[in-house]
Amino acid sequence: MIKIKEWFLIHKKEITIFILVFLLCSLSFGLGYLVNREFNHAPIVINKVSS
Repeated sequence: MIKIKEWFLIHKKEITIFILVFLLCSLSFGLGYLVNREFNHAPIVINKVSS
């Protein structure tokens, strides 16, 4: 248990940077997903095939 605590204290900066990057990527993905749903247009339907 002490080794784990020491490891976290040693790598505190890297862990914080990883968490911030992960949250930023998740937020970017979520916002992009929501924006795409708002601007989703109706599909193009082809009724007659030309010969």
